[in-house]
Amino acid sequence: MITMAQAVEAPVSVRLPKYIIRKIDELVEKGEFKSRSDFIKYAVTLALGQIMMEQARELARKITPEEAQVRSKEALQKLLAAEIDEWPEEDIKELLEDIDKKWKKLKGARK
Repeated sequence: MITMAQAVEAPVSVRLPKYIIRKIDELVEKGEFKSRSDFIKYAVTLALGQIMMEQARELARKITPEEAQVRSKEALQKLLAAEIDEWPEEDIKELLEDIDKKWKKLKGARK
């Protein structure tokens, strides 16, 4: 479960070659992103998503259909038995709205 403290952004310093900064600045000038920071957030999120997808594919290659079925049934049983921590509906709504706002920011200047 993600707590509000974990959702708070933290500053990170990054040094990049000048030619990369020039390319990022070109995208900002064209209105593709609001700022360098917005581009970097977008790029990092995209890279993490790709890494996570590759990890999921690798895991999927290793799991047999039978294992997948067992895991699916176990997850369903936990859900039905309310063994999975349940967030209050208002917290979920607030979190989803926050994620939606952050996603729109990550997309940069384009609306």
